[in-house]
Amino acid sequence: MLNHTPMKPILRPLALLFALSLVPMLMLTGCSSLFWKKKTERPTVSLADMELQGIKGLETIFRLQLRVINPDDEPLEIRGLNCELKVNGKSFADGISDEHVTVPASGTTTVPVMVYAGMFDVVGSVIDLLQQSNAQQSAPKAAKPLQYELTGRLRLGEKGDDTVPFQLKGSLPPEK
Repeated sequence: MLNHTPMKPILRPLALLFALSLVPMLMLTGCSSLFWKKKTERPTVSLADMELQGIKGLETIFRLQLRVINPDDEPLEIRGLNCELKVNGKSFADGISDEHVTVPASGTTTVPVMVYAGMFDVVGSVIDLLQQSNAQQSAPKAAKPLQYELTGRLRLGEKGDDTVPFQLKGSLPPEK
């Protein structure tokens, strides 16, 4: 049988006082992190421009200008990005950029990125467009815009360790 001795009368109030004094300290340290933690807003990315840069060998090179909007009250350091472009639901071009750009607080800037399309992807897209054009000639309608989807990641911070994914969808006029 265990011999249970009650706590000495003086130690019981001290233990209770110690426990009660810990609760407010723990609450204050938890709440202080809420007050000192900086709330950052995610940047947004949009397609500002797209230009054909050249056709070499078995690839076509396009230069995209991506508009990055920084809604935060601190400058945003971009250390590069990577992206994939789909046209009419099919993989079309990939690109990567090591461009170092600072987007001002509550500001905007464009980031250039070269994307490379394999010749077979370009030829396949041209064939699709020709087929659409032939179908439209037999039934006259306005030319359909090209649907695009651009997905990728911005690399942020001094070393580019933080990443922010982005996804854009839209349409380009057929003549672009």
